[in-house]
Amino acid sequence: MIKKGDKVKILRKESYWYNKIGTVINVEKAENIRYPITIRFQLVNYSGVNTNNFSPQELEKLDGE
Repeated sequence: MIKKGDKVKILRKESYWYNKIGTVINVEKAENIRYPITIRFQLVNYSGVNTNNFSPQELEKLDGE
């Protein structure tokens, strides 16, 4: 289970942050949300954004981080 503060690796291939590591800043509990996990990154994308939402299947929790 991914929770707030965890370090995760991004597995969504079309994402700017693919294979990058980010920090979980929010996990929504509602079941009807497609992308319930908000991740913050050190690196900004082309639009100057450093956060994005992902589904649990698109994330890999890192152990020992």
